[in-house]
Amino acid sequence: MKNKHLVFLFFATLIVGLLIRQAPWRRALFFQTDLIEVDTAAATQISIFRPASPELMIERTEAGWVAAQEIRSAGVQHEYMEPMLEALSAIRSLRIVKTDRPDSLGFNPESVIQVVVFQGNKVVEQFDIGSEVLENGRAATFIRLNRHEGIYLVQNHLRGIFSKNLNDFREKDMAVFDPASVNKIILNWWENGLHVQYPICKNDSTGQWEPLGGAPAYIADDTVQNWLALFSRLNGSPFADNFDESRARETIATEIKLHFANDSLILRVFYVKPPDVPEEMAPRHFGGLPMYVVHSSQNRANFFAPADTFLLHRICSGLKPPPDPNITPKWKNEH
Repeated sequence: MKNKHLVFLFFATLIVGLLIRQAPWRRALFFQTDLIEVDTAAATQISIFRPASPELMIERTEAGWVAAQEIRSAGVQHEYMEPMLEALSAIRSLRIVKTDRPDSLGFNPESVIQVVVFQGNKVVEQFDIGSEVLENGRAATFIRLNRHEGIYLVQNHLRGIFSKNLNDFREKDMAVFDPASVNKIILNWWENGLHVQYPICKNDSTGQWEPLGGAPAYIADDTVQNWLALFSRLNGSPFADNFDESRARETIATEIKLHFANDSLILRVFYVKPPDVPEEMAPRHFGGLPMYVVHSSQNRANFFAPADTFLLHRICSGLKPPPDPNITPKWKNEH
């Protein structure tokens, strides 16, 4: 090939490269910038819409952020709110996505998540979250901006940050304590209309536990510690939002009070007897209702429905004295 042909080929290649670099379609496809920049200090409300779920509204109040969904609300702790605010402050795009099938990117009614950010009554940002992918080994998410009418691939996975419901912010612990710090236990239950109270105190000298009334004479410390360790297994139980609090007095089965040096914990277990209905109707209409509901003084705003009824039986009955039909303990009183 002659030198002049080589020179011509060189300049032709250079010109084509420059044209490609300056082409509008290239700039459009590779659009790397902070696509969303919300002033989170000024944001007053974040609304999240998920498929088949009512709106989750997270609102800034004088006391902090509060989440509300339907008729229930809960305060949002800082550690839960921080990832969401951090994401809203800078969502950086990787590229524009051209597609005639947005549903294939997660923008369909069954999976899309919509986020709307308010400042007062003004909408300052609104976008839809689609599928998550890996782009060159890095986490990325498809989002759709209403104001840009376009789909973008942005940095990081966002669905886990915004795919929330009220229960994600509600306190799920019922019993958080050191079993070794308990120094007195009072069991209360009801039998045939009678209130039975059974106090058990720890003897600091012997390390044994001594029930009031001497039945039995003592309980080994290992037995009590193993029983106390069961309480932590109640944490994280499902919420019992359908429990009728007005029936608490008539449905209470057991009350356990644990005393510490300067505090106490009261756990109440309710037996929610299913209503009397024809046998053929019970599974269909009442099969999903919990049989036992639990409330803790450490989590006053919520009732829970633990699925492990055997665990509840061990907690309620593990330290009870053996029944003696010939003896009426002196701790029995009228309810």
